[in-house]
Amino acid sequence: MENRNKKQNRRRFTRRAAALYLGCALALVGVGAAARAAVQFRLAPETDAADPQTEPPATARFSLPAPTAPDHPDTAASETPTGGVYAPEAENEAVAAQDDGIERAAAFAQPLGNGIAKGFSHGDMVQSKTMGDWRVHNGADYPGAVGDPVKAVNNGVVKAVYDDVLWGTVVEVDHGDGLLAKYCGLGRGSTAAVGEQVQVNDRIGNLGEIPVEAADDAHLHLELWQDGEAVDPADVLGA
Repeated sequence: MENRNKKQNRRRFTRRAAALYLGCALALVGVGAAARAAVQFRLAPETDAADPQTEPPATARFSLPAPTAPDHPDTAASETPTGGVYAPEAENEAVAAQDDGIERAAAFAQPLGNGIAKGFSHGDMVQSKTMGDWRVHNGADYPGAVGDPVKAVNNGVVKAVYDDVLWGTVVEVDHGDGLLAKYCGLGRGSTAAVGEQVQVNDRIGNLGEIPVEAADDAHLHLELWQDGEAVDPADVLGA
């Protein structure tokens, strides 16, 4: 009888212990779930209740400006000095507005006395040693030494003086009757002034350098334009 009571008591103790262990296990599971939910809540990003989907930030878009034309045209097609005039614009305009009233001398003179090193190409392409290409040569090259005086080919009026990135210092002289001369490759600061009247064989400036023809020996590049069209200096001045 006593053994029977002991067995019953042992069974009751076992069932109670099992229930206690089960309750503790469930409690631990509940605590873990609650802690996990709390952590997820804290880590979740804040969103606008009215718009739960957050749009990505806009990306700035930039476009490159359209390429602009260079200051100087492609000289492979034509060699004509163009540049920024550093003589006063108002003075240039005043000279340009005058009636030329230029009385030419009976004969033209040579700007330098050493003949022609490279002639007018009459629209044909000729090889440029400096640029390594083929291009039109719109003038005649008169050889000399840097510092040599360059002379006016006839009477005229200085219309413009400017520096050109290709042709160095350029002096433009109106020789009357629609004839414009461009003396290219002079020494800056050595030239006649804008508006100055010159006579045949007067000094226009001293010989300088020509960047676009630097591979050639020192020379004057002379262009003559008759009524806006390039003409051969040799035909006008004589060889």
